[in-house]
Amino acid sequence: MFTPTQKGRKVSHYVVEQIRDAILRGEFKPGDRLASERELISQFQVSKASMREALRVLEGMGLIETRKGTGGGIFAAEVNMNTTIHSLTNFLSFKNVSIGDITALRYFLEPRLAQIALSKITEHDIRVLETMTNEEVSAPPTKDQRGIGFHYYIARFSENPLLILIMDFIESLLADLKVKLDPGAEFYEEVGHDHFKIIECFRRKDVNGVKNDMASHVLRVGQYLANLAGTTPFVPLEFQQIGPVGQTVDTEGQLIGSNHEPLLPLPAQKSLEDLGLLLRHVGNGDLYLIRVKSELEAE
Repeated sequence: MFTPTQKGRKVSHYVVEQIRDAILRGEFKPGDRLASERELISQFQVSKASMREALRVLEGMGLIETRKGTGGGIFAAEVNMNTTIHSLTNFLSFKNVSIGDITALRYFLEPRLAQIALSKITEHDIRVLETMTNEEVSAPPTKDQRGIGFHYYIARFSENPLLILIMDFIESLLADLKVKLDPGAEFYEEVGHDHFKIIECFRRKDVNGVKNDMASHVLRVGQYLANLAGTTPFVPLEFQQIGPVGQTVDTEGQLIGSNHEPLLPLPAQKSLEDLGLLLRHVGNGDLYLIRVKSELEAE
């Protein structure tokens, strides 16, 4: 079944690669028993210490499980979503992934997923989303209590395992962030407000509305969390230049003038119109892009 280790390589790495590849090729199905530890040591011609190190790595990857007692042994495991997400999280912990990076991924992905869901969603699904939203607003989940989330539920309508995995991973990252940053009840109320607007778009079969409201929601959440963390939020490229006056939105989500001094925050207030600012509404939510009227325009 397996070939002895080659010289010049770390022994346990070679064992891990061979057993992993055999499982991924389907030579071992979930629940199949592998050879005993003693037999594996003989096949690979390695020490007990090297074999046990390799088995620990494989178990950490979620590819095998070791059972004790009568009927015990080494078995191929059922690779599940949680194992994959934990592996991705561990990997990205060393890559300095920011809240802005997460928001960018959500911005490019979730509005389209919402449109896909709209074509398949039923009234029952809409009621499920309403229940989820009410529960999250009344009692925000802790990391350990996280169940199927609003955005993950929507992603399932894509019927694409890669997209579903990505959304489950994103929700896991966001759950960790919310526990760490503790955004408070007002944040969850605003999220709930956004979710209900998205739900109403589903109910009305509003294709553009659900896309725009999801985009607006993702940006609002991203900016709120980034501000709490003291990091730079994601601002879409198409929003970073607002003409013709020439003011731009900087990467921190603020409107800046020629002297690079912040003028106003990106999220709009109802009084902006009264202040003589031109508004551009993003979606049907409360997110606006703004620019200051030039002196010529003011005259």
